[in-house]
Amino acid sequence: MEASITQLYTLYVTSADMSESFPDNESGELFAEIRLDQIVEQATEAVKQSKTVFWNDRVLLIGNYFSTMSLSIVQITSDPTTKGSCIGCVDIVLDALLARCADNQFTILEMRSVTRAVEAEQPIIGAIRVKLKELAGIVDLANGMDAMGASKLRRFQRFGNLLHLDNAISSQKRAVELMDDGHPDKPGYLSNLGTCQHTRFERLGDLSDLENAFSHIEKAVVLTDDGHPEEPMYLTNLGITQRSRFRHLGDLSDLANSISNIERATELIDDGHTDKPTCLSNLSISQEARFHRLGDLSDLEDAILNAENAAGLTDDGNSNKPRYLSSLATCQHTRFERLGDLSDLKNAVSNIERAIELTNDGHLKNPMHLMHLSIFQRTRFQSLGDISDLEMAISNMEEVALLMDDGHLGKPTYLLNLGIVQVTCFECLGGISDLQNAILNADKAVGLTNDRDPNKANYLSHLGRTLGTRFECLGDLSDLDDAISNSEMAVKLTDDSHLHKSRYLSNLGISQRRRFERLGNLSDLENAILNLEKAADLMHDDYLAKPGLLSNLGITQKTRFEILNNLSDLENAILNITKAVDLTDDIHTDKAKYLTNLGNCQDSRFEHAGNLSNLEDAILNKERAVELTDDGHLEKPIYLSSLGITRRTRFEHFGDLSDLGDSISNLRKAVELTDDDNPNKSHYFSNLGIIQYSHFQRFGEQADLGASVSSFKTGAQLKAAYPHHALFAARQWAETSHRHGDLLSALDGYRMALELLPKDKSENLGTLAATCAIQLGHFEEAVELLDLGRSVFWQQASLLRSDLEILSEEEPELAERFERIGQRLDAGNFSGSSVTIDIQNIGVNSREVLGKERHNLVNVWEGLVDEIRKLPKFKHFLKPIPFHQLRQAVTVGEVVIINVSQHGVDALIFGATRPVEHVPLPNIDLEVLAELSDEIVLQRPVVATEETQRRYTARYLKPAMRLIWDNILVPIFHKMKVPLTNGTTQPQRRIWWYPTGSLTFIPIHAAGPGKGAADVSQLIISSYVTTFGSLLQVHKRNRQHTMKGIKFLAVSQPNTSGLCPLPQSTLEIAKLVDVVCLAGCSHENILHLHGSDATDPQLGIKSAFALHDGNLELSKIASKTLSFGQFAFLSACHSAAGLMSLPGEAMHLAAGLQFAGFPSVIATMWGIHDEDAPKVANHAYKYLLRNGMEGLDPSDAAKALNHAVLCLREDPSVTVDRWAPFIHFGI
Repeated sequence: MEASITQLYTLYVTSADMSESFPDNESGELFAEIRLDQIVEQATEAVKQSKTVFWNDRVLLIGNYFSTMSLSIVQITSDPTTKGSCIGCVDIVLDALLARCADNQFTILEMRSVTRAVEAEQPIIGAIRVKLKELAGIVDLANGMDAMGASKLRRFQRFGNLLHLDNAISSQKRAVELMDDGHPDKPGYLSNLGTCQHTRFERLGDLSDLENAFSHIEKAVVLTDDGHPEEPMYLTNLGITQRSRFRHLGDLSDLANSISNIERATELIDDGHTDKPTCLSNLSISQEARFHRLGDLSDLEDAILNAENAAGLTDDGNSNKPRYLSSLATCQHTRFERLGDLSDLKNAVSNIERAIELTNDGHLKNPMHLMHLSIFQRTRFQSLGDISDLEMAISNMEEVALLMDDGHLGKPTYLLNLGIVQVTCFECLGGISDLQNAILNADKAVGLTNDRDPNKANYLSHLGRTLGTRFECLGDLSDLDDAISNSEMAVKLTDDSHLHKSRYLSNLGISQRRRFERLGNLSDLENAILNLEKAADLMHDDYLAKPGLLSNLGITQKTRFEILNNLSDLENAILNITKAVDLTDDIHTDKAKYLTNLGNCQDSRFEHAGNLSNLEDAILNKERAVELTDDGHLEKPIYLSSLGITRRTRFEHFGDLSDLGDSISNLRKAVELTDDDNPNKSHYFSNLGIIQYSHFQRFGEQADLGASVSSFKTGAQLKAAYPHHALFAARQWAETSHRHGDLLSALDGYRMALELLPKDKSENLGTLAATCAIQLGHFEEAVELLDLGRSVFWQQASLLRSDLEILSEEEPELAERFERIGQRLDAGNFSGSSVTIDIQNIGVNSREVLGKERHNLVNVWEGLVDEIRKLPKFKHFLKPIPFHQLRQAVTVGEVVIINVSQHGVDALIFGATRPVEHVPLPNIDLEVLAELSDEIVLQRPVVATEETQRRYTARYLKPAMRLIWDNILVPIFHKMKVPLTNGTTQPQRRIWWYPTGSLTFIPIHAAGPGKGAADVSQLIISSYVTTFGSLLQVHKRNRQHTMKGIKFLAVSQPNTSGLCPLPQSTLEIAKLVDVVCLAGCSHENILHLHGSDATDPQLGIKSAFALHDGNLELSKIASKTLSFGQFAFLSACHSAAGLMSLPGEAMHLAAGLQFAGFPSVIATMWGIHDEDAPKVANHAYKYLLRNGMEGLDPSDAAKALNHAVLCLREDPSVTVDRWAPFIHFGI
């Protein structure tokens, strides 16, 4: 053969003896690198550095006789930025090396140092033992290709270059193709090829690689004779591949076969064999996987035993030792999560730390070791509460991020665990960015995983739980809906036999309970209980998460008891939470939480049944919770507050003064242990103030009264307080002071409460504040406070909308930032729902309480408000409107405010220039007034005969109107000098009525003495005011638009599905078209709607116009801005009927249209006769259009309605119940 012809060679590299001068480095590793003609060809495996190094490796070379081979020894250090440094080298021509290796002999090559400066003669640093063999046949070629594949695989494992892995697979495929199945080396080639393909699958996730790996290794096992020395490793490799297939496809038979094959391999190898630890470690991993799937504790125990044996049989210098320690640590951590033995957690942390110590930083498995350490540290933080553990967990996860690229197959698992640590950080430290990042990472983990992957359900459930946490923090209902959707998908993807099915069901149930608390849909609560019950049935009692699951089930059952009053729910709640307590060691941080929840359930049973033993048990359990919790624990104040409340209950029932003293002590300590920036501190101050007031009531000491008011005041003024907590405290401060005659203090409290109202709601607060101001003679302030507390829903939304329009013109960027936050608050307003927090019911994680009611979002919003108010033109941005501006809403006529509170009834009268006059109204009986008001609403017949309607009018409606005429309106009219007899012409004097409380549901404009005497509608023209602020806004809007080019939209709904037919509806619209056409209308600015509505005393924001294809809800109307709306006529039943529970909120369709942009609205307080509507509409429009379309003025609408009603009343058969419901709002 000619010397220049390319030939294949196999180089065997067995060992190297280093010289005495070679420096020791216990942390270093050495490998041999082979270059042919200066091109890197192959490298041996890296082994731990010592004086004698053993590789026993072979590589394939392609060259010719004249090729020069450079053989170098490379040292790897702990510096991850380097790939190693060459410390010794020898060069030799292949022809010369073949001559030295004649007769298949090994030869020794001396290696000289390359670490010093160039000298005449470099010192010898060691000798390497090698053999070069020229390949002559197919067998030699296959052997060489296999050797080349093995070498390329090592280079990939060392440097991570996927090209090396692809080349390794190509070489080993060639080796397999070259060799017949009958050759004894064929199984080894197949196993090596399968191992490379499995490695690429783990890196890239291509299932075809996994299937090919399984096929090749299975064939290797089939072709291997029993007793062959390599059979155990082939079986182990097959088991590893089957385990991977189970993890990604979910077939349990794969996992069972994996365990069976690796067990067989383990049995075939003695403990002294070098492969025994590998078999034991892989057997352990498969057994742990089956435990996670089926929950059989014996699998976990076997896994730990095998992992311990694998680690024990392996020297620290073995490169596989870290992997064995990591597997052992993971099993120990799993057992801790199941059984709660802290020694398992301690050992897990110790073993994973040792694994990291033994692993070079450049090793590809190192990110997984660090990730496991981070997981264990987080678990230890949750169990023991040491914040340094959480800090280290974060640090380690950050390091993992630097070491793991996006293409790594373990990336979804890393993202999941990173998200878990971030959620823990949020729960502990409150940083919203941690929560946002956790959701992004969980979502990315889901996106990287297909539905066939068994891990997909876990990622979905975690994403659902994290979205639920963000809902608790920010209150965005879409987060809660997404949480339920993801959790439902996780449950759907999981069989009941899966160990984690119970956890997925638990997460789903908790989210459903949250949605019930937000929206009040009972089906959500029912589903939550069903899912939590099933979760509890599926979970073994010895599982660490079982107590938390039982506690949450109990809380949910208690919630249903509070709704349906079914005692069995409360009994089951007590049973489940008692079991949670019994299953939890005193050392566990959640034990106190379960005891407090149990005590709360026992409180409820005492309140329901009055059994003293229940109250005694509640106190004992809450005392134990306090005793188990250190003063520095975040939840200690919650437990103290709950204990104090229960002790106060026992005092109230049995009068033991020691309970009262202990209750005050508990609440004082709760306050002392809570930082001012904790939003719950206000709640503790309120509870303390209530108990101090009880002490005052018992002993009459003024110091106790002062302490009580001081506690309420402090609670109200805490900046970090939740709005509803601060509002409660402010109201208690005001009412307690008012009750005991300190009017100045009371007025301060009312002011504070009303400033908080836009963040919450509290009926009658404005009327109480106004009464206090009236008693002090502060009449203008009384108007301001009353209007501030009036129609909170519309006040907040109106202020936000109008002020934002001005800000957008002056500071567009700032307005855009503010609007992004405001839109979420605005959307929350129009959702018609609210979140209720019961501080005594501590759920899955009490730290979640700190994130309730969009706390972080409100902080951002308030910060922007402060920034805007620093601008010169916006000092009063979103602030209450002062009286001198409010009175500008009254252009003509006068306003009559009738303020009804528990302290009495007063009227305030004023006009655009007329000073405020006070009319005391002492003769009204508040209880009678309230009773008549309720009966007008509740006793009104839905579908009535003439006789039924006559009895209703005589028994309920007329007595109410006579009562307010005699005791309210007559004194007011005397003060205003309004004659009580009607004149010869229709009335011209205009009054805007501003009723409050019970008067809201009584038609003041229809009141009169009866017996044919003049009533209000015959004496004056009446309009009603929702708020002065809204009236002022519509005045401004009306001045900005002329009535040129009017559009008229009329909607008729004579036959709406599910509602009574309205046969006169079409006739009414036809008459209006005639009137409008005669006036020359060619455009539109008027809305007329005749039909049915879906208003109900309980619907509020869900009130709606019932259209043919569905309901047009108030929430949708109010969310629009109708810039050119001028006048609306709502000829629909109940279109001005508000909520009985919130009479001051004006939560009706007329108010919604006024807010949307119509400055003048005619509506109805209750159901109207179908034949009356066309007549009233016809007369009203004729009056409005008496001067033609160009002369139409929306401020004439009140006169037009009064004229139309008087025309209707000309028919003597039209009784008061038929004309009284027509009512006007606006200008």
